[in-house]
Amino acid sequence: MKMDAWRRQPSSYTLQGELMPRYTDVDLWQHLNNAALISMHDETCQRWLRGVFGARVWRQAEPAIATSAQATDFLAEGQYPEPLATGTRLLGFDAQSFRLGSALFQNGSCIGLHEATLAVWDKGLPVALPSAVTDALHAAATRQHEPPALDSAAPASPVPGPVPSIGDLPWQIALSSRFSDSDARSQTSDASVARYAEQTRVEFLTQAFGDMRRASTTGFIVGHVAARWLQRRRPAAEWRSGCGITRLGERSITVRGALFDGDVCHAVYDTVMVVIDRKTRRSAALPDDSRALLETYRLRGGLPTASPR
Repeated sequence: MKMDAWRRQPSSYTLQGELMPRYTDVDLWQHLNNAALISMHDETCQRWLRGVFGARVWRQAEPAIATSAQATDFLAEGQYPEPLATGTRLLGFDAQSFRLGSALFQNGSCIGLHEATLAVWDKGLPVALPSAVTDALHAAATRQHEPPALDSAAPASPVPGPVPSIGDLPWQIALSSRFSDSDARSQTSDASVARYAEQTRVEFLTQAFGDMRRASTTGFIVGHVAARWLQRRRPAAEWRSGCGITRLGERSITVRGALFDGDVCHAVYDTVMVVIDRKTRRSAALPDDSRALLETYRLRGGLPTASPR
């Protein structure tokens, strides 16, 4: 995600608020979990949608305004139970979609940035924005303060390209749907996809490294998560999720995953995992033995690395 300095300033956001973290949002690293923080960004976006499109916008089933892509950067650890200040604003729009930017602040510092691309979905697929939606977006744009000037031609944050087949992924797992995976409109929720991405990469790393992971002096934390919806439908009774390595850097790796219902890919997600020293919790180099092991799970076949929408 492009890191504009203004995005880290609370005053840059038209809609401001506060969220209280819950104890259940804390993970085993004893900070706020990445999927929980993504859900908090989703909450701020829903509040913006309610303000612009009306209080019943989240009840509209067909067609529905819903996320088509999102990207989240985790800039610092969030802590429980201190409150989170939130900010949300419109970043831009065109005939097919619009983009919202949100930020989370704790103790005066920006701990995370989020960019959501939203579209109107009909029968599970995105359609052109109706005139009523674009009219509301124009009105919202005129009410916004600077910075920045809206630029509908500005590119969205990169999100993963489609995965043609589950067979393209070198590691796979079956994931059962839960009742809570549906949102209020019976679609698979954005929050559940964040959890599916997390479960897939955690299971993958645990199985791939085995005892070697527990014995290692280094570990991984999440630095960036990007997701792209290809379909917006009811949850499958059982998903097939898979992943592979798209990048092995000096101090970080990128894991790409995808969620399939049978042969149909519903969502794709990329996660940048930062290597850290377990004792100091600071960035560390990827050990050679870990690099060699992860190389065996590299995605092959020339899959697309990113898509602008």
